[in-house]
Amino acid sequence: MIRTLAPGEVDLARSVFGTALRTDTIRLFRLPLPFRRAFVPGALAGREWIGWPTATWAADLSQQSLRRQATLIHELVHIWQAQQGINLLIAKLRAGDGPSAYAYGCGPETHWANLNIEQQASVIEHRFLRAHGATVPGDMAFYTRVCPF
Repeated sequence: MIRTLAPGEVDLARSVFGTALRTDTIRLFRLPLPFRRAFVPGALAGREWIGWPTATWAADLSQQSLRRQATLIHELVHIWQAQQGINLLIAKLRAGDGPSAYAYGCGPETHWANLNIEQQASVIEHRFLRAHGATVPGDMAFYTRVCPF
């Protein structure tokens, strides 16, 4: 199954990205088992794609748990990165996929441009979670300083 972003998902994206993210070209497709994690394979045929696991597929992820919404935000950061001209395959190979690929420091030395693609996505995801009351590594002042939108 392939679908566009639901209206609630577009609203959710706008609440995080403002107008920095083009949402009309984004498509979600259902990943077959055994895939358990959402991922963005990149752009193809003028569209940006998010693969979403069958086990957590929903018609509107904005109506799902905060954790699922945060995962969507994380994947939308990768879409935004691709829209900015980042080659996601090369950037992912550089970043890696272990826990350290996603971890970031919250000190004054941390700047957006120094973060890899997974750290950037985690920072935006965590800002979203923090804004909704969840416990995350940084405080809102950190996320306000580091996030580009």
